[in-house]
Amino acid sequence: MRWAGIGAAIVAATVDVLYLGYIGRQGAGDPEFLRVPFVAAFIALMAILAAVSTRASAARWRAALLGVSAAGLLLLGFFAMFSIGLPLLAAGLLALLGLIRTLATPAPSGGTPGRLAASGMAAGGAVVAVVMLLAGFSLTEFAIRCPAKGQMGGGGVTMLGGSYSYSCDDGRLTISR
Repeated sequence: MRWAGIGAAIVAATVDVLYLGYIGRQGAGDPEFLRVPFVAAFIALMAILAAVSTRASAARWRAALLGVSAAGLLLLGFFAMFSIGLPLLAAGLLALLGLIRTLATPAPSGGTPGRLAASGMAAGGAVVAVVMLLAGFSLTEFAIRCPAKGQMGGGGVTMLGGSYSYSCDDGRLTISR
């Protein structure tokens, strides 16, 4: 089960580095300037949690760590299917495989949680990852940077709401729903 966590961590970390390199080469023209740092930090956190789950000292929290990592990577992989999504789905499936094996392994005595408690911890971790990703997308949606001079505009559909449009006129932002 440890190899699955290591594999998930390596794949997610590699995608994160390649994602930042690719975005860095595109230049800083995106008005939603907080989205990329949020996604990069989220992927890094999922990789770290998958890696930490492999440590022997993490046996008590392994199900929760793998639950967070699996749910976060699978959901983000689904959202980013046409860009960086496929390797994130692979990393999420590796973390899920590690979670399934963790839950199927009988718990030895010595402070590790039983199957029911481990399943609850994994489900709670998955909920935390989903809420964190959706909240992060929602919060970064309207962090729009307007140029000091000139005009620009755009719009889209929010994750938890309807559509919106924005316009910038000499540094002044107007958002309408």
